Amino acid sequence: MNIYEQRLSRVRTEMALQGLDTLILTPGAAMRYLTGFSEEGYERLLALIVPDDQPWLFITPAINAEQVRANPAGVTDVRVWDDAGGWETLLAEVFVDLTLDIGIVGLDESMPARFALKIQGLAPTTLLKLAGSAIEPLRAAKDTLELAAMQHAADVTDSLIPIVYDACKIGATERSVALAIETSLNERGHTTSFGSIIGAGANGALPHHHTGKTRIKSGDVMVLDFGAKVDGYCGDITRVAAIEHASDEAKRVYEIVYAAHQAAVAAVQPGATGHDVDAAARKVIADAGYGDFFLHRTGHGIGLEDHESPYIVEGNRIKLQPGNCCSIEPGIYLPGKFGVRLENIFTVTEDGAARVFNEAIAPEIPILG
Repeated sequence: MNIYEQRLSRVRTEMALQGLDTLILTPGAAMRYLTGFSEEGYERLLALIVPDDQPWLFITPAINAEQVRANPAGVTDVRVWDDAGGWETLLAEVFVDLTLDIGIVGLDESMPARFALKIQGLAPTTLLKLAGSAIEPLRAAKDTLELAAMQHAADVTDSLIPIVYDACKIGATERSVALAIETSLNERGHTTSFGSIIGAGANGALPHHHTGKTRIKSGDVMVLDFGAKVDGYCGDITRVAAIEHASDEAKRVYEIVYAAHQAAVAAVQPGATGHDVDAAARKVIADAGYGDFFLHRTGHGIGLEDHESPYIVEGNRIKLQPGNCCSIEPGIYLPGKFGVRLENIFTVTEDGAARVFNEAIAPEIPILG
């Protein structure tokens, strides 16, 4: 049994537990997880249909048929529609074949409403639910091949650090730093996991600052959040550095966030939950007097998507499991001044501890230039 057959078997077990008769998945992480194939989502319906007890199949527009037929999972039933005929008639025929008109169907969480509503119209007696409950728990616990892919993505991401630091020159724009990341990855056949967040000075106090035309100046604290996507799997790190010199306040805030990061990593122990890890980081920052300036959860799951389950957040009482891959990224954001966020990716080992994929974070703020 190959890896895709194993994943299909596990998903069908979860479907039975969730009472789902069929899954309909559109392009995205779930489709890629199950078949090794995906495509950019667009206005034409391309879907993987996974019945609980019948062979799975693809519905695809003619322009994608050749790529779909080459799917790594070896799904051989590929039903093609053309622009003149549309996909609705073909899907209606599949519903009849699979008796979905009386079933419970799980739809991909990211399926566009234009498809979901038409599917409901084709089979008004079918009960539609979200498919995530049958797939997300499996995707959250990475297998050996996925962990190797995550390490590769982390290694490529780490290789960008000197390139990013070198690009942070006085007079350069935030966008030019992001372009250096994109260029390096493009030359190696990779892409970014997400739009790089490059925040110079006060812009770094915005956790999700939109990288722009702000020019770097002496004394700026730089928030540098970026990642490489390699063979479908995402890397994600955040580093902080100061240009030419750092204020005493910047040095102190950096050291507090570093201590919070280390405390969170240490909190990944057998039986730990996302809540426990978040609390460990949050306590360090609160005890230092900056609790009101920690504006987000401590981390998120990562894999085929840059943000996925499980989440390192207050209230998440689900125990972390071996194979979970998550970020730890505490931060302090001082409006009008600067921000500090430090991030690495870890996985939970079989003994319940954390194994960090990335290079160690500097304990003191790096000075560039």
